[in-house]
Amino acid sequence: MLILCFAVAVKDNLDVFYFAVIVPLHMYFDDNGHMDKRDFLQLWQEIPEQNEQNYTFQNLMNFSADDICTKLQQNNIFTVARRNVEGQELLYHSIKYTNNIFILSELKMQQNSPAITLSLKSRHLTAIANLNEIYQTILSQ
Repeated sequence: MLILCFAVAVKDNLDVFYFAVIVPLHMYFDDNGHMDKRDFLQLWQEIPEQNEQNYTFQNLMNFSADDICTKLQQNNIFTVARRNVEGQELLYHSIKYTNNIFILSELKMQQNSPAITLSLKSRHLTAIANLNEIYQTILSQ
């Protein structure tokens, strides 16, 4: 799991204490990150293709689309839309970091397949770096 480590110093009347604080990346997902379908679609189309990254996860067949949406929602990854196309379940999600950067995702689940494909898009490529690890950690719990 991707984490951020911060060095912290606390000074009191006795001494200065130094320690490290480890914060998982998904702790920076804003709980107000749900997008309207139209806003999601517009932003998805505006973001250039070179700002899209794709990943495949294996062995997640035991989860239904409802299970996945619930797990993601519990971690401030919000379901915007769902659709079923020729036996393939498509789940669309939005994330908003606390600095107001939005991440858009599409999860593709093929019926009777243990593989899930994740597509991530953002105007800021650094914002989606290693985000696939967060998805995989959340979905494998």
